[in-house]
Amino acid sequence: MSDLHDKPTSLNAALAAQIHAARIRGAYSVETLATLAQVEPELVTALENGTQIADVGARDRIMDVLGLRLDSHRYRNTDR
Repeated sequence: MSDLHDKPTSLNAALAAQIHAARIRGAYSVETLATLAQVEPELVTALENGTQIADVGARDRIMDVLGLRLDSHRYRNTDR
């Protein structure tokens, strides 16, 4: 088993928890969030499980819909 498939790193775990909490706060289903971010629902689930994903743009779109930034500071998304 490679390191990529081991338990999530603390950074990935923190990001996963942040994304999951923001999705629940926003009352988004996985499917709705995926549609709004223009990604597959499996990608949302992978992020929430702490899996590192290769498509940084998809991760950023998910975080944008949720009003999150990678530096872990929340910001108000005024596009909605």
